[in-house]
Amino acid sequence: MPAASESLAGLLRDCEARLTESKRSVDDALELVRRASALAQQAPASGEAPALHALLDSHRDELVGLVLSALEQGGKTRETRSDYLNSLIYREEENQYRVGRRQVGLTDSEKRVLDLLWQAMPQPVARRTIHQALYAEGEQATIGTIDVFVSNLRQKLKLASGGRDFIQSVRGQGWALKSDYCRTRSANGDANAEPGRQRA
Repeated sequence: MPAASESLAGLLRDCEARLTESKRSVDDALELVRRASALAQQAPASGEAPALHALLDSHRDELVGLVLSALEQGGKTRETRSDYLNSLIYREEENQYRVGRRQVGLTDSEKRVLDLLWQAMPQPVARRTIHQALYAEGEQATIGTIDVFVSNLRQKLKLASGGRDFIQSVRGQGWALKSDYCRTRSANGDANAEPGRQRA
């Protein structure tokens, strides 16, 4: 099996395990709440309400803790999945950018702009710096063209991620990628915690 397929299979197995664990915790907490609710409804008819209320009150912290723990685990799983699917990823082996596993279709100029932002991350890159990198001296291109490239790049990344804005405008300095939303995936499938150190 190719390395990429093994990496995907491992990710899916990890997701399945996390979801199963979260489901079990939620099911246990839900069953506990249902049983407590059923007892509370039966208590008035049987005359055991005071004793039951005292029992439930004595275990209130435990009950609340179990429910919150289950909800927290389920929430973390959803957040982890959402964060991965909407992260901007630079794949070293392909020299390519993706949002999650979706390839982002970029023009050559947009790709070069993104390369510059990625290399400088989290520091901003000035408009003139991008212009000089894209155009040799004497080439006819207004500096305002860079604004168009950045705008198109921003919109494509937003579209691929469902609305996440990866590019931050820094007043008087240019543009910067938001490093919290970015990661590097090396040839062996490992994610790099400091994507700005990787040269695209």
